Amino acid sequence: MATTDNFRRQHAEIAELVQRFQPLLQPQAVAASAGAIRQKLSGIFGKLSLHLAMEDNALYPSCRKHANAAIRAVAERFAGEMGGLKPSIDAFSGKWTESRIKADPSGFCAETTQLFGVLADRIRRENTEFYALLDKAD
Repeated sequence: MATTDNFRRQHAEIAELVQRFQPLLQPQAVAASAGAIRQKLSGIFGKLSLHLAMEDNALYPSCRKHANAAIRAVAERFAGEMGGLKPSIDAFSGKWTESRIKADPSGFCAETTQLFGVLADRIRRENTEFYALLDKAD
């Protein structure tokens, strides 16, 4: 089993949850079911928060000490570039309460789409750049 198998599985699960959620991002539908939308989003963020904690507290620190200089460099670069995702998610989550979603469904849809785009880019880059490098070193 490769070091990245569990992280890749988590990426796939998160991507699937986001993919199922995206069709719901229609302002009229969001306004009508803000509570259910917020609950589903909390489920996605819960899984994502666990994944980020595992990466930020275990994977990245261990890779920064790896014998392979390329892995150390990529881990340092990715941790620096992508470390802002967790605070962004926390800020988003705090901002978009059920009542705020009802009050500004278009704004919620736009910000959610933007956040999901950032998340998709991170997953893609980790899978193709960072995890691929780790898998070769195993």
